[in-house]
Amino acid sequence: MIVLKERQKKYLLAARIFLFVLLLGLWAERLEAQLPSFPYPLSHFKLKNGLEVIVCEDSSLPLVSVVVTYSVGSVNDPENKGGLALMMQYLMFQGSQNVGPMQHLMYIQNTGGELNASTTFDKTFFYETVPSNQLSLVLWLESDRMNSLEVNEAKVARIKELMLANEQERNLQEPYARYFFLMDQILFPDFSYGHSPLGTRESINSITVEDVLSFYHRYYVPNNALICISGDIKAPKARELVSKYFETIPGGNGVPSYPEVDFSSVISSRDQIIIDPLVSTPALQFGLRLDRLQPEEKPVLRLFEYLLINGKSSRLYKLLVSRERIALYLNGGLEDRRGFISLKIFLLANNQIMIDRSKKLISDELNKFKLEMVSERELVKAKNKYRYDFWNQLTTTNLARALTLTEFYLDRAMLPDLDNELAAVNKVTSYSILALARKYLQESKYCFVTILPR
Repeated sequence: MIVLKERQKKYLLAARIFLFVLLLGLWAERLEAQLPSFPYPLSHFKLKNGLEVIVCEDSSLPLVSVVVTYSVGSVNDPENKGGLALMMQYLMFQGSQNVGPMQHLMYIQNTGGELNASTTFDKTFFYETVPSNQLSLVLWLESDRMNSLEVNEAKVARIKELMLANEQERNLQEPYARYFFLMDQILFPDFSYGHSPLGTRESINSITVEDVLSFYHRYYVPNNALICISGDIKAPKARELVSKYFETIPGGNGVPSYPEVDFSSVISSRDQIIIDPLVSTPALQFGLRLDRLQPEEKPVLRLFEYLLINGKSSRLYKLLVSRERIALYLNGGLEDRRGFISLKIFLLANNQIMIDRSKKLISDELNKFKLEMVSERELVKAKNKYRYDFWNQLTTTNLARALTLTEFYLDRAMLPDLDNELAAVNKVTSYSILALARKYLQESKYCFVTILPR
């Protein structure tokens, strides 16, 4: 029996660790090459009225998801009419020429399907997932409300009541939500970019039927819409059905461009403390606006997000939750508002002392990116997680794929190229992260909002 001396054991252990790290590095370098090609045929076409259509074929299940997206959101709300884009989302279910109020919902559910809608800063989504033999029904329903939505005083009044009731309930059940919009106002001191998409009681009550109809005819038109169909359907058949239901709808008279932005005004301090009797736990919000990134900087910024805040292996999660244990909950990420990107962080802590410590640690961690190069191991880990998430979004469900394709196309005016996307991320270096941090992470622009219970 051979007995190893203590020093020999240490050398053997070190050699094994070195071999493991070496193999891990080789595996990470080859991961991109090992990813399979996108397995679903993609096609894109455009109707004469300007409606754009993406079709993604996947016959693995007899289901199909349809996402109809209008390039309109809260950024398009007229001055003093905040909440109009969201009101339109609700009104689109209140009946059209051939469909009664809420019948759209009934039709889809009767097929065993699901549907939903959402309104963001610059987009409004309507999406359904149904058995693939019900695609014609979905397209008919969507085309009918695009072409002949019926609006009257009673419907508008009903939706106003609903929105105000939802706002009151949200304030009670989600007391922190209002401060998310406060951070938007601090980062974007301009009505178009910074107001709450929910509107206020005054702005909602000021919306008239004429406002609604003008907004509808201006933005809910074929040449301001994109349809993405993903699932058990062949592209020629999808084109035939879309043309049948949408080709006769006239296009709009030119969709207005995005409003000019003026961020010169300052509405509030960059470091606020708010006492709110409705909250039970101290909270902290951080925000930073990054203006006008160059296209080649976006892959760098996406990896920076993964390094900083995305997932349990990110720096802030490990620091604030796992190691120091001063945050009870931590979330955050990047948000793109047509070229203006914000970094937001939200956390809950036990008391104000922990909140103050969190503020300092967040600032210190951001400043480290300006002083120290990210290690190769940490960067490889972030790249691998990004690749996995990107691939997952495009290959899990028909709906997730359709939404991802929609967002990608509207952001870049092109279908995703998996190889190019991953190649751009793979080219990011530690020096790229350092240069981006030194350019955009300016401590004088860090914004904090502390929310304390009474």
